[in-house]
Amino acid sequence: MIYWLWLQKALGSGSRALPRILAKFKNAKEVFEAGDAGRTDSGVFNERELRLMKNTTLENAKKIHNNCVRENVTVITYEDNAYPKLLKNIPDPPLVLYVKGKLPDFNSVPSICIVGPREVTDYGYKCAYSLGGRLCRGGFIVVSGGAKGSDAAAHQGALLNGGITVAVLPNGFGYDYLKQNEKLRENILEKGCLITENPPYTSVTKGAFEIRNRLMSGLSLGVVVVEAGERSGGLITARRATEQNRDLFVIPGSPGAPQYISSNRLIKDGAKPLFDLSDIFSEYEGLYGGKIDINRALAKPLAKMVKYKPEYEEKIKSDTPKTVKKEEEKEFSKKILPENLSKNAKIIYNQLDKQYFTVDELLSPDMNSKDILSALGELELFGFVSSVPGGRYIVV
Repeated sequence: MIYWLWLQKALGSGSRALPRILAKFKNAKEVFEAGDAGRTDSGVFNERELRLMKNTTLENAKKIHNNCVRENVTVITYEDNAYPKLLKNIPDPPLVLYVKGKLPDFNSVPSICIVGPREVTDYGYKCAYSLGGRLCRGGFIVVSGGAKGSDAAAHQGALLNGGITVAVLPNGFGYDYLKQNEKLRENILEKGCLITENPPYTSVTKGAFEIRNRLMSGLSLGVVVVEAGERSGGLITARRATEQNRDLFVIPGSPGAPQYISSNRLIKDGAKPLFDLSDIFSEYEGLYGGKIDINRALAKPLAKMVKYKPEYEEKIKSDTPKTVKKEEEKEFSKKILPENLSKNAKIIYNQLDKQYFTVDELLSPDMNSKDILSALGELELFGFVSSVPGGRYIVV
């Protein structure tokens, strides 16, 4: 382990040198023992890399190891069996991963990355939450970046619906990153983990997010872009996904809407439009057999969504039964449905005549409970209905 920490410390996070190194050397220890002359003669390294390795000592690596022990961080090197195989086939695999919590078995359980803007719309937040919850219920690991907005919604969707989620961070452990999401990170550790390529106490530096985003897509079979405006950070992950030969799914938006300018452009350039969950499940059911199941994903309403924002938390605290009853008595209006919704989703939505309803109220000779749940899952994904406590839904 120490030799891998030495090599990672020398070359830095995001280095693209590992494939070159492994073509000549067996492991990091062999690189170290080759010495300055052997590393130069190998022809593997450029002048900058040779200088960095010369100036890095094993004492530097031992200090990192001590910091990992202090911060309760697990070190996973490229040689470890736990190292995700998905990362081994990207152009620039990390030499070392630093992990807090329990690393899921990426080698046997499918994973999907969900990305979108920090300043996401309410509609985008609901989509990310719904996707996080439904994908986890259906057997996927949900990966995101631990930031506010879309990331928080995806993580929360997984956590509140019994799933496993992983946040990939742009900093080292022990560095105070996004204080407002500290509780979210604590919740993730209960069933999933936090991952970074940076040693403990590393701050967020220039370029850290691009380095981080390649790991998010690299750990995943596919990436879902919830929203992407003209200069969305999610475009970095989308580009990385394409470079890594990962599937790219994009929720389409209204032409001309600023939050979907880049989303629609990605679809035009070849990304797969995401209309409902089956677009994702159908891609991987043949590869993962009984491990993923769309029927299980849609079997029941999602847990109530709570935004990681003070104003929303305060609203939830004040939701007494009396308040809920008053809300149910209010008049409501329905939205115009987009053409790309399924026939069943349109039928269900158009027949709703009150804001709060249950699945049982929608049963008819023409549509069974499975069809209804699938249609509701689609409506939920696109922000037309939302699940609430008591096994009910609300028109939003």
